[in-house]
Amino acid sequence: MKKTNKTRLGTNLKRGMSLGLSIVMTFAVLMANGCDKAETIDDYPEVQVPVEEITDVEVTPVVDEDEEVVVAKETIDRGYDSIYDTGTFVFNPEAVNPVLKEEMKNKETSYKVGIDILNAIHEHKTEFELSGDDEVDELDFNRGFKLARITSPMATCVDITMVDTNKYKINYFPAVSADGTINFEEDQDMSEVENRLNAFEEYVTEMINNNITADDDYMQRAKKIYKALIEDIELVHDTEILGKANLSNPMYDIRDSYDTDIIDVPETKKLNHYQFLFLYDYFLSELNVEHYVVLGRTLEEEYAFDWLNEDMESSGGIWAWIIVNDEDNNSYNCDILMDELLLDEQRKTKEDYESDMVFFGMSDKTRNESFNYVGGYLAVTMNSNNTTGNGSSGVPKCENDYNK
Repeated sequence: MKKTNKTRLGTNLKRGMSLGLSIVMTFAVLMANGCDKAETIDDYPEVQVPVEEITDVEVTPVVDEDEEVVVAKETIDRGYDSIYDTGTFVFNPEAVNPVLKEEMKNKETSYKVGIDILNAIHEHKTEFELSGDDEVDELDFNRGFKLARITSPMATCVDITMVDTNKYKINYFPAVSADGTINFEEDQDMSEVENRLNAFEEYVTEMINNNITADDDYMQRAKKIYKALIEDIELVHDTEILGKANLSNPMYDIRDSYDTDIIDVPETKKLNHYQFLFLYDYFLSELNVEHYVVLGRTLEEEYAFDWLNEDMESSGGIWAWIIVNDEDNNSYNCDILMDELLLDEQRKTKEDYESDMVFFGMSDKTRNESFNYVGGYLAVTMNSNNTTGNGSSGVPKCENDYNK
């Protein structure tokens, strides 16, 4: 193994989108008939928009240099589930989206590296040694670190340097200067690190135990935690991160930022669009729910709400949501960002209004009745060549609406 002073996840995880654009938007919502009734999704008049012709656009993938390694079957299943087994959720530092586990099935060494990193952060270690006797090369380590950062907001808040073969030092919450230089504190206040990480893990644990029961299936888990997060977190309109969506994959920007906003959410209860999406993504992983993060593009000059006009203008029509799979491998579009923005609007009329969740569990047909996205691709994936047009291999088709 080549020894280097610093081994770090590369930041060239971004890739541009070259997607054909077209949109139909029919966005309906209810006007209040009384002083205690908030606006709901059915009361607004239908917005008529012109339909542009759809053209096929080829997306050129960026392919990782990967070696084929056979993986043991137990590393790609959903794993231990404390809720089903004991009735109570216990925080799992090794929780990984089953979709990513499947993608890592031929990269066992990197998968184990990612799990070692997640456990080391959970235990607040400042140094750790990789499990196993074999020397891990730089490619496998960087890919494992990428898996950890894609999986957990806690792993996006650390930088890791190699000190010896298979031995590494963790630097928590590094500062990043304007020129991109990463600065480390020589003597970190580990009590502060532990307090912040523990508070985040406790937030995740309490949120799940307060909302999820052992009787809930995977879709019910996804639905209940969706609603709980919408009603707990305030969305901050960050035009900078929305602007990046028009140029690159914003989910990678969030994971490469060393930002601590998600970690500090128990105290602040505020996140921008893509931090909020990452948080929901993380909860689904902790709940063993198989899911995909998807980006799509749509363009229109006028939308039903001012906030939507502003956000779409900033992002160039890029929008992100999550597709959730149930036990029978049925897929559903779940647009937690749109439901969060709609709830903010409804609460201007009635402060304690509860979310209608009209954007949860949509078929592709229903998805296109609110926003007709031309094309789509997996926003976060270990296999960087896994980009695709919506409904093609890679982005699951959502054939039915979820009605439970």
